[in-house]
Amino acid sequence: MAFDIVAGKVESKYVNGTWTEVVVDPQTCHVTSSSAPSSCNFDTAVGGQYKVTAVVAGSAGGHNRSELTTWVSGAESQPTRGVEQGVLTVVPDKATYAAGDTAELLVQAPFAMGEGLLTVVRNGVRSTQRFTVVSGSAVVRVPVSEADVPQLTLGVEVVGATTRTADDGTALPDAPQRPAYAVGSLVLSVPPVSRTLTVTAVPRQTELAPGGSTAIDVKVTDAKGAPVQGAEFAVVVVDEAVLALSGYQLTDPLGLFYGATWDSLTTAFARSQIALVDPASLERSNGNDGGSLNSEVSPSPDDQYTSTTTGAASPDASGGDSSGGGKGSTTKPVAVRSNFDALALFQPTVSTGADGTASVDVTLPDSLTRYRVMVVAVSGADRFGSAESNITARLSLAVRPSAPRFANYGDSFELPVVLQNQTNAAMSVDVVLETANLAPGAPKGTTVTVPANGRVEVRFPVTTVQAGTAAFRVTAVSGEISDSATVELPVYTPATSEAFATYGTVDSGAVDQPLVAPTGVIPQFGGLQVSTSSTSLQALTDAVLYIVQYPYESSDGRATRIMSIAALRKVLTAFDTQGMPTAAAIDAAVKADIAGLVAMQNDDGGFPWWRKGDTSEPFDSVQVAHALTVAKAEGYLVPRDLYDRVMNHIANIESYIPSTYGQHERDTISAYALWVRSLAGAGDTAKAEQLYRNRKADLSVDALAWLWTAVGSGAMKTEIARTISNRAVETAAAANFTTGYDDGSYLVMQSDRRTDGIVLDALIANDPRSDLIPKVVTGLLADKVRGRWDNVQENSFILLALKRYYDVFETQTPSFVARVWLGARFAGEHTFEGRQTDRVNLSIPMSDVVASGNSSLIVSKSGAGRLYYRIGLTYAPSDLTLSPLDRGFTVTRTYEAVDDPKDVTQDANGTWRIKAGARVRVRLSMVAESQRTHVALIDPLPAGLESLNPALAVTQSVPSNSPVSTEDMYWWWGQWYQHEQLRSDRTEAFTTLLAAGVYSYEYIARATTLGTFVVPPTRAEEMYAPETFGRSGTDKVVVG
Repeated sequence: MAFDIVAGKVESKYVNGTWTEVVVDPQTCHVTSSSAPSSCNFDTAVGGQYKVTAVVAGSAGGHNRSELTTWVSGAESQPTRGVEQGVLTVVPDKATYAAGDTAELLVQAPFAMGEGLLTVVRNGVRSTQRFTVVSGSAVVRVPVSEADVPQLTLGVEVVGATTRTADDGTALPDAPQRPAYAVGSLVLSVPPVSRTLTVTAVPRQTELAPGGSTAIDVKVTDAKGAPVQGAEFAVVVVDEAVLALSGYQLTDPLGLFYGATWDSLTTAFARSQIALVDPASLERSNGNDGGSLNSEVSPSPDDQYTSTTTGAASPDASGGDSSGGGKGSTTKPVAVRSNFDALALFQPTVSTGADGTASVDVTLPDSLTRYRVMVVAVSGADRFGSAESNITARLSLAVRPSAPRFANYGDSFELPVVLQNQTNAAMSVDVVLETANLAPGAPKGTTVTVPANGRVEVRFPVTTVQAGTAAFRVTAVSGEISDSATVELPVYTPATSEAFATYGTVDSGAVDQPLVAPTGVIPQFGGLQVSTSSTSLQALTDAVLYIVQYPYESSDGRATRIMSIAALRKVLTAFDTQGMPTAAAIDAAVKADIAGLVAMQNDDGGFPWWRKGDTSEPFDSVQVAHALTVAKAEGYLVPRDLYDRVMNHIANIESYIPSTYGQHERDTISAYALWVRSLAGAGDTAKAEQLYRNRKADLSVDALAWLWTAVGSGAMKTEIARTISNRAVETAAAANFTTGYDDGSYLVMQSDRRTDGIVLDALIANDPRSDLIPKVVTGLLADKVRGRWDNVQENSFILLALKRYYDVFETQTPSFVARVWLGARFAGEHTFEGRQTDRVNLSIPMSDVVASGNSSLIVSKSGAGRLYYRIGLTYAPSDLTLSPLDRGFTVTRTYEAVDDPKDVTQDANGTWRIKAGARVRVRLSMVAESQRTHVALIDPLPAGLESLNPALAVTQSVPSNSPVSTEDMYWWWGQWYQHEQLRSDRTEAFTTLLAAGVYSYEYIARATTLGTFVVPPTRAEEMYAPETFGRSGTDKVVVG
């Protein structure tokens, strides 16, 4: 058989962005096979690594290839006098190994004879082994054990001697050999086969009706196939459609616990310090090496060379590194589907029996979907496995409503319902719509034919009736086959809702409050609310409601909710006020905010404004520690790691305060941290006293109030009390405090009303007899607008202080009867006996208030004690169209087509018309005439549009947006906002500091529902000074 043998020198070249080994100057030898060996001769003009390749083609078209790599001594570069490090080729006999195997490694050296050392590295040097290189190669054996999983890093070094060469690269065979050395490395892959559990999770029924039940049989066996008793596993059953949003794939536990290790071996060679003599002098010495070798000296330290062998992620196959119906009716009741939870089952701990099996029962929600069953198992400390399977929920006849996620009062839209036939015969289907808080158009029902294995869409026109919650039920029947689904959606008020409240007390007799029937309001929204109580805590209702309903999920927003709601929860559960959550909801809200903080905490223990990974904000971090301390004191479970890390963070808060902060802000944050640590029982009086001695009169009132509690010195406490008293601004009835900050006051969210709350708390704690206390309380209560203070910071700190005030100073035991009349109509009464936080709440719908006309509201009391009452009125203007308004921001909104300019148009009257299914660019413009802080931009969506979130795996690519300022920019270049949120009903963008200028923000939405929609105005505001705001006008959007 004739074939060719090709040989050439191997060089590394940069090809298409990658260093690649190529053969240069190839030489070909033509060979015909015979019974005797054949030979080929090749010229090696220069030294280096050569590759010899032979390929044989068989008569059937098959090929066989063989390669040989060899080293040729010589030189082709500039003359050198150093002993350069050579490269060892180390070839394993297998790609992977198992415990009990012995790896055989072929070591090829660039010189003929030498002594070698193999070093096994695993969390340090584990062992070494010497070997001898003969004729340029050696075979080294390495036993592999269970402890070597998942890999071993090997370092190989060989020292020896090789032929000297002249400066032109020619060999000098008569000259004494020169020293030589070479190194190599290899990673042996030892997969965790013996530690692999084989897990199966088999549903007994893979297809069920929605709401159906089955069992999942789980079996766990070891690497040898034997059942594993006592294996513990977790099982989760989740809607596949939800997992698809993020492209979630179950992580292999073996990959987590037995990932590639990172071992390194650093070696140093004395031979790298040898300097060779001039080869010409060796020729002149006629081969006598007696003196010549003595003339080879070590170079300077700058010429020394150190080699590093580093374990790679995993080896490749060659041992190298890689990283890598109809009209008939049925008497059978129609099952109504209403539970559409995505999570069908979460069972965190189940154990297998002696046969390695266990069964888990699962009941599916009512969705028509495919569920993914995921199981992760562990046995002992080192064996893991996982498995997946599927369960499909389906019906022969399925009703699939596709309602918008919300609606606004005044919206009219077509409610799409898809009828799906999953049988092999056509169906005649009767479909009927039932609604609550939705006025259906005609017809309310119809009959359609659904083809075999097909679907038909039916649309029902509906109009929202009033703000609140809307619900509908769609039922489809075809003979004995039926399906029904119920859906709820919120209905918002597109106009700005307004609220008015007045508070008062009755010590004896009654009060007569004239009531003028409101005009120009939506009768279906709001109403009159009369609340009576025997404690003045009821006067805090609106402030608490403001915090409960606070929409922002920043770290300080979560902290203020936690610290206020946790401290007041025993009182809140008795306040049966519209919008006030139940006791269970209050606990759930606090727990949810604590969980949210767990997800936000940075590695340094601090907290950013919005998301983990952003810079930790000093004031926010201290406030979170404050909130968690309050929550712990109130009995909430606060994760220990979360709490310990934030407390360690604030113990060294000064090291986390940026150098750009002013001294007042630095002092205030330090004082706040010291007070929180004192509140937690971990005070540092020495540090607090040092801060006071250093700063004294330069401290803000907030800092003084916090240090008052944090210091230990009695004399210092007296001095602080005197300083605070001197800074009070008093009238005959009230007192308040002002504090000065520089331009960085926004960094600590300072306000004078919050300062009053902080000082009030300190006065009650340290000087409860102070005459300032009732005056500060009077000033705070007089400063409320609509029953609350300006921002969440003020409300939270003031609520905590007033709660302490009422606990300490309400001493009279009530015993009286409260009665309420609306005009001549008796509304109700309640008896108050003893100390209690009970509150009687009377709600009168707005329609009844309007119908009753002008009248009087009478509140009376008989008995001992003081009656506290609140009269509140909530309403919404009947004119749904709001004009643009500038109170510090100018805001505009436009809609633009993404794909076809004809998809979006605007009528002369301003109505926007959008093609159904079209993608829409929503473009917002915001003008700030001067610098603003803590800015929120909120854009409500039309109910017929859904924003496209590019972070979701199922979202198609959308055009990039560039929301940057067109005038003054931040001090860095880029988007003006720090955080954005795409919600089902609105889109939000936030920033801490906004320079004066014009800013734009845009996002992409898709028109999903046909109809006419009212769109509330876009709003920009300062979160902690909401009186500084601006809005666009109300829009009307028609999707068709």
